[in-house]
Amino acid sequence: MQKKLRFKTQEIFEFLESITPFSYQESWDNSGLILGGFEQGFNKTYLALEVDRKVLESLEEDSLLITHHPLIFSPLKQLIEDSYPASLIKLALKKNIQLLAIHTNFDKTHFGKYVVGNILGIKEYIQEDFIVFFDWERDFFALCQRLKSRMGIKHLKVTQSYNKNCKKVALVTGSGASFIRSLKGVDCFITGDIKYHDAMEALERGIHLIDCGHYELESYFGEILFPILTKKGYEAIITHSKNPFNFV
Repeated sequence: MQKKLRFKTQEIFEFLESITPFSYQESWDNSGLILGGFEQGFNKTYLALEVDRKVLESLEEDSLLITHHPLIFSPLKQLIEDSYPASLIKLALKKNIQLLAIHTNFDKTHFGKYVVGNILGIKEYIQEDFIVFFDWERDFFALCQRLKSRMGIKHLKVTQSYNKNCKKVALVTGSGASFIRSLKGVDCFITGDIKYHDAMEALERGIHLIDCGHYELESYFGEILFPILTKKGYEAIITHSKNPFNFV
């Protein structure tokens, strides 16, 4: 006898499309339904930054897992049982768990302005695509302290340029170092995954850099989406992905 499931995948997909259109995603991205079917159903909705084994093992069967980062990102040429991501796909299939990702489209509609407005407490800001701009009235170290205290971060990786100002600030959640060259009139740039040569270029351009960490900037994914889905009537549950990095 076929199970009767409470919610339809097509319906929640269309709702997500209405708040963060999938057409907004970058050409290299893979947002959308990753595993499952639009005609399938599910009982519970889980939210996580990543698809990992601990998350999948904690989920009930016949569920939908919405993540920020897509499990399948690049084209797959083979599915070998003990390789990544095949091993996780196998576990999801076994438990009839569907996977749906809202990645770069969500960055553009929700992520950056939530971090700036709700977490950092900045009341006035402007968002342009991925980048959120705001003014800062204090110095560079006060901005670092605000980030550490509001985000619960013990250490920041920073690069201080020759520029004495820290008035115009830009923020990109996740990995945003590729935007350094396009920043005009910015004194300080906050993002994650900054590399050595990114820092050297920023120094030359007179831009201070603050690397909060990719995970740290995007760990609010479930916190943002939870009230939106529950208000719509979905039984949403936040399950926390683990940061793959530790400091020793």
